[in-house]
Amino acid sequence: MPLYECQTVKGTLSERQRQSLAESITSIHTRETGAPASYVHVLFKELEPGSAFTAGQVATPAIIRGQIRAGRPQATRHAILRAITDVYMAVTGADANAVVVAVVDIPASWAMEGGHIFPEPEQPPEVA
Repeated sequence: MPLYECQTVKGTLSERQRQSLAESITSIHTRETGAPASYVHVLFKELEPGSAFTAGQVATPAIIRGQIRAGRPQATRHAILRAITDVYMAVTGADANAVVVAVVDIPASWAMEGGHIFPEPEQPPEVA
């Protein structure tokens, strides 16, 4: 169920960078939540040049939006945000000002995968 969508301007990321980011985001999510890697999905969407703007000016931002189950502690959410930002900058060389990461809560009962509606997050972290 965790779904991370990475939007960048076309040509910003190489195939190798996408692979590295997908592996890193999966690792970050599983480390911070205890969720199995098989449930973590990472998608890359490319925007046409000239279709992204920051402060009203054409820009090449990286926008990463994660949808995770509601109920995670704030410390977990912050750890995910920081780690994804750091890894994106390390993999791409991007400046922190060009990276936007947001994590949105989705009630567990709103998601289904593998024929099962997701349970609420457990505390401590889930076991596979």
